[in-house]
Amino acid sequence: MEALAFILRSYDAAHYGMMKLLRGIDPHMPHLWFQTQQADGDNRPDMQGCEDEGRIHILVENKFWAGLTENQPVSYLRILAEYPQPTTLLFVGPEDRKETLWRELHQRLIENEMSATKGATVGIFRIVSTSAGPILALTSWRALLDALEPRVADDKAARNDLLQLRALCEAADSDAFIPVSSAEVSDQRTPALILQLYTVVQTSIDLAVNQGLLTVNGLRPQANWERIGRYARFGCDGGHVGV
Repeated sequence: MEALAFILRSYDAAHYGMMKLLRGIDPHMPHLWFQTQQADGDNRPDMQGCEDEGRIHILVENKFWAGLTENQPVSYLRILAEYPQPTTLLFVGPEDRKETLWRELHQRLIENEMSATKGATVGIFRIVSTSAGPILALTSWRALLDALEPRVADDKAARNDLLQLRALCEAADSDAFIPVSSAEVSDQRTPALILQLYTVVQTSIDLAVNQGLLTVNGLRPQANWERIGRYARFGCDGGHVGV
């Protein structure tokens, strides 16, 4: 987020593109300046957009594959709700996490008895109005950078900086460890499905052996880090097929 803020402060074309982008969430969004890591008590949003007078209109949070913090999104929404001006909380995450992150954000609202209007897709954003007052929105790094790059097409330095930011985001996305959620750890449907699939495979082999289509003579079940199953041989041509 530091890199994005630097680009927005350094290049007028990128700043103009960002403002046009944000007005897709709120058409009345005023001209903003962007700052990073501005502490508000125990909260430290990744980036905030303020008017010249210092009035905050948007907080922007960067999420790759790390889980939501305790403050996200509810504490930030409550902070924004204290301001008299319209405010927005925007999350930017990986393209492949967009749908699951949106569900995680909604679940946090439900857990904190904060309602939201039915989710809508507007341009590159998912947007809801919350009962606390502020807007909650989500987009991806890919979509955001795709929207900014045409704005800086005539500025070589800005274009190069955006390309470096894209490469950084892609590296963080591809190299990140995707954490196992608490729900996945306790969800018994996963091992149950594995056992059911094993039963399907074993039953199919037994039927094929009984009908003379396959033979397992001299062949053994196999399991390693890459696969689990067994080898079988077609009775008609002596070939091998892994099942």
